Amino acid sequence: MRIRLTLLLLHLFLYSTNSFCQSEKTDSKGEQSYWNFIRAKILPPNAYAYRYEKDIKVQLAGNFTHLDSLSIKNNIKEIQQLVKTANIELVDSLGNLTLTLDKTKDHTTTRVHNFYGLSVNGKIRSQEYIFSLDSLMNQEKRNKYFQYYIVRSLSKTRYNSSEELNISSCIFHEDDPNLTNFNELDKFLISRLYSGNFYDQFKTNFNGSTRDYYDYRFGDKIRFITKILGIILGFCAILLLLKYRIITTEANQLVVYLKQGFISVNCIIFFYLVSQSFAQFEYISAVKIFKIWFATEIVLIILLTGLFYLEKRSISGKTLTKLILNVLSTTLAVYIFFISHEYIISLTSKYKSHWSWDIRLEQITALVLFVCIRLVFNFVSFKNIQEINLRDIELSQLKLLKSKAELQALHSRINPHFLYNSLNSIAALAHIDPSKTEQMALALSDFFRYAINHKDQDMIEVSKEVEISETYLQIEKVRFGNDLDYSIEIDDLAEKSLIPRFLIQPLIENAVKHGVSVIQGKGIIKLEITKKADHLFVKVFDNGPDFPDMPISGYGLQSLYEKLELLYGESAKISWENQPNKNICIRLPFTPKSV
Repeated sequence: MRIRLTLLLLHLFLYSTNSFCQSEKTDSKGEQSYWNFIRAKILPPNAYAYRYEKDIKVQLAGNFTHLDSLSIKNNIKEIQQLVKTANIELVDSLGNLTLTLDKTKDHTTTRVHNFYGLSVNGKIRSQEYIFSLDSLMNQEKRNKYFQYYIVRSLSKTRYNSSEELNISSCIFHEDDPNLTNFNELDKFLISRLYSGNFYDQFKTNFNGSTRDYYDYRFGDKIRFITKILGIILGFCAILLLLKYRIITTEANQLVVYLKQGFISVNCIIFFYLVSQSFAQFEYISAVKIFKIWFATEIVLIILLTGLFYLEKRSISGKTLTKLILNVLSTTLAVYIFFISHEYIISLTSKYKSHWSWDIRLEQITALVLFVCIRLVFNFVSFKNIQEINLRDIELSQLKLLKSKAELQALHSRINPHFLYNSLNSIAALAHIDPSKTEQMALALSDFFRYAINHKDQDMIEVSKEVEISETYLQIEKVRFGNDLDYSIEIDDLAEKSLIPRFLIQPLIENAVKHGVSVIQGKGIIKLEITKKADHLFVKVFDNGPDFPDMPISGYGLQSLYEKLELLYGESAKISWENQPNKNICIRLPFTPKSV
């Protein structure tokens, strides 16, 4: 009897041990299938799993009964045990999960509308379920609906057929609450999704290698960054080649043209391949890779030679014609290169392919990029040539105008008439007023000294230019006596700025010659220099006759126009007006003394 009892106990022990081991294996396999379900339904490739990052506040709206509220509270209590990263509570207002029970006239139908408030990084900000239930539905079935909507709101799922997943009655899979039960898979999903280390657990239980995991989670981003990096490196490499003069934007000899094209194209091809996946070339041996490279370079040399002689024919054409021809010839050459390269690669494969005139989208992108790069290089080259020619012309004009300005400074500013009048005044005053004679002689000496000492300077301080202008006015004051009064007003900010030499004196000389000297009575001249914003304004007022419409000829302004255009381009301007006060004004950019 004891032997039988012992054997029976031993049998039961072995059976229970075997059952436990099988259950452990089943649980391990079941957990892996659960993770596969999460991968299929909750966490798609290159995306995030949607979940609440903050507390879940459930708000009821509509025609809920007291029993409905109690049922929802019990569901919340059960789900809360699974959710570790957020609190779930029932609130009266300001909820981020709203369940709205809507009455409908047709009591036999159930309508469901779900409004998601989602963010791109997987956060659920808010949700609202609007549904209706049959008024004759018993409380147990109503509770099932409430449980279904609360559980389903905890994440956003994507569609997969039940045959594909081999799963049924799961809330996160079924669309009909009547076919679901809150089973272990639902609880497993909620407990893992709302744990603090969901993504770490997903990585640990991912069914695949580490490379497969990162490709699944971040594949699109990695490929995008790789392509961008390849393009940036390609551009940097070409810029370095240009900087160190390994390649240039022009080549007049075939050998130089082939060298530059060979280096540029191979540089672009290299970084183009860097930005792509090399999986399609894994089966090719090193010998075949060398053959592919050698054949490709032969095709490249033939195409570059054809391009050189084709473009050489249009070397004397217009810039626009050259650019159009470059675009067409480069497009044709790159297109032929791609289809030739595809055919060369196919020769190394066991699957032979026939010649095809079709190219892939990424090859079209590379073609457009290459054409744009060459177009930019050629455009820059043509522009550089034009700028060099323009600078040569400007330098020639500068030398010519500088010489002309210096001659006019001696011939026009200190013209024989001015010198003749001044010497006559000195001679006349010598017997009448020796002190004025001395004063006029010294002023004339200062005027000539300024003209000679600063003849090599194009720009001079406003204060010095005003000083020599005042010297000129003193000389004219001796000539005209009480028939001439003058005044000078200068802003403090304008006093230390720089202006072209002999800019003010010709304006005052015009005011004397064409204004004060031709009127009866006292002549009045006023010099005003102000700074407004980034400009300097030089104005000379007089009470002489009005200016004609174009006071250039006979008014000594042509040299001023040329000087200002030479120094400032279109930034300087000369204007005049007769009303309300007659004046001539020069506006030019403010140039501080430090410059």
